[in-house]
Amino acid sequence: MKRVWILDSSESQAEEILRGLPSLLYDSTVWVDTAAMLAAAQTEPPDLIVVEHGITDMPVVDVLQAIKGLSRRVCIIVVAEQTSSLGAIESMREGAYDYLPRETLPGALEDAGRRALSDDGGMIQTIGSPGPGDVAELGAVVGKTPEMIEIHKLIGQVADTDACVLVQGEPGTGKELVARALHYNSSRRDSPFVAVNCSALAPESLEIDLFGRGGEGKSRGPSRMEVADGGTIFIDEIDAMGLENQARLLTVLEDGYFERPRSRKRVSTDVRVIAAAGASLVGCMKSGGFRVDLFYRLKVVSVFMPPLRDRRDDIPCLAEHFLKRAEAKMHRDIDGISPAAIELLQRYPWPGNVRELEQVVQRAVALNRTGVVMPEDFEALRDGQESWPGMQLGQASGLENAVRYELEKRLALKETDIDRVIVSEMERVLAEAALEAVDGNQVKAARLLGISRNTLRKRVREA
Repeated sequence: MKRVWILDSSESQAEEILRGLPSLLYDSTVWVDTAAMLAAAQTEPPDLIVVEHGITDMPVVDVLQAIKGLSRRVCIIVVAEQTSSLGAIESMREGAYDYLPRETLPGALEDAGRRALSDDGGMIQTIGSPGPGDVAELGAVVGKTPEMIEIHKLIGQVADTDACVLVQGEPGTGKELVARALHYNSSRRDSPFVAVNCSALAPESLEIDLFGRGGEGKSRGPSRMEVADGGTIFIDEIDAMGLENQARLLTVLEDGYFERPRSRKRVSTDVRVIAAAGASLVGCMKSGGFRVDLFYRLKVVSVFMPPLRDRRDDIPCLAEHFLKRAEAKMHRDIDGISPAAIELLQRYPWPGNVRELEQVVQRAVALNRTGVVMPEDFEALRDGQESWPGMQLGQASGLENAVRYELEKRLALKETDIDRVIVSEMERVLAEAALEAVDGNQVKAARLLGISRNTLRKRVREA
């Protein structure tokens, strides 16, 4: 029989966690004394340990590190009362099998426990422990929605590997912040993090910037590839990189060297490459603008950053984060953001995503005269409310991109039956849009869509 231990700050909370594993056959033990549990684990480690994040007698990171030192591998699931990006990243980096918000119990815990206790062990390879990381950089990857928690967990899992990571998402969603979090949680953290934006330079200038210049008139300083040696290079807007530079980058990834333009001299470099794209690289490949072999070389691990309009529950914590940053930068003392102001922020569609939200909060702090950010401090948002676009499927970037986004999001959440869910959502949106177009006349709406009135009613009723 599988053995499960629960480590929590109180027996009552531990019993609540146990109820999250109702259909699993296991022998359970509850621990409230961390030192005693670790001592017992030295002689007879269990199959699974469920740990509360925030236990009082020892930080969860220390618990994870101690368990990693056991003679036998043990699956660890961390349950967090208050989720955070740093908590998720640190837990997964230190080898946790999963990191779950307490509010997702019992369903998420039963699913994770079943996988962890499966015959193959359900093991995710233990990641090395590079240390505490750069908290200032990690703090910028803010978010507590399910999509963001999955991203934090993924960062923790792959940070201390040299795997290439491809980060995709709309402009302003925080792709560079993910790259920095990966770098500062890796063993390369003491080496340079170098960022380059391909769309900001002409192809020839980008070539020189990335790989230097050979022959006469060679550049005085080292190229970005040389500066990043031993560290991480973040290549943003990689869809704007020309085919010749793509070939040079592929050589770096496959052989660990590059040749300077107009020179046959080989320059060795040891860099981890993290790339980002706003456009669909699949579409770029279809049009011949992006190499297929480079795409698959970069996409060892893929991260999709959701737009802010699809993670509105993160807006309050993001706004508070940017408020504190703006206070420090502008030497202002603001008591907070009023509930009415937060509500206004959550209704706005944010075409500029997180970057736009930060700028709006900065402006509000700079112009505030009351000590509390009020709706009137977001006057520019209030004035344009009537013209705010709806958030219907496909409106922002076309139907194809919207469907691709929905697929990536649901894959990140490990959902199943994705085809039925997405098709059902599209049918609902079409039905509602058709009804709006004909002033609610069901007969006309059904005729417009080429379906029966009963089918139309069913789609709207199931919404």
